Amino acid sequence: MPDATLSPTLSTPESPSLARLIGRIAALIGSENFPTGERAALKRLAPDRPPSLAFYRFCFQHLPEGWQRQIGAWQTVLAGLALMGTSAHRPDRSVGQALAEHRYSEARLERLLVAQDDVLYTLSLRVARFLAAKGESVNWLDLARLLLAQDREKREAVRLQIAGDYYRHQKNEKD
Repeated sequence: MPDATLSPTLSTPESPSLARLIGRIAALIGSENFPTGERAALKRLAPDRPPSLAFYRFCFQHLPEGWQRQIGAWQTVLAGLALMGTSAHRPDRSVGQALAEHRYSEARLERLLVAQDDVLYTLSLRVARFLAAKGESVNWLDLARLLLAQDREKREAVRLQIAGDYYRHQKNEKD
């Protein structure tokens, strides 16, 4: 059962406010004015290690109340954005489409879409590294919703969307 004290942004991961938040933090991390040492510290975040002070500083300054209830998910979002660089977020480019275009394997996609908790965080960072290596920018709202969804139905809806985008685009590639 969701905690009633969570802000609307965090309790409803598909809300427009989450889209604005992801856009804002992606722009901030990708800004040429963002300190390179801070970006490097965010890149080093990992689900199997305690968060750094750079993570806490960023979260307390830029995330809404309640982020502390999902530290692993936020570590992953911030690390992924930092890993993908200055143009990580592109709202008109779905993750599924980008993965299909770059021939991301179905087996890896399946592992991502069925994963939970720390495994989901690790595999999401692998997706970020894969896309970064391809010089790709994607709609980070897709991944943020997957990572932050606390409700089984909401997480399933995100999985369905990512898979649908992947297969719709994969079919177009074969035609």
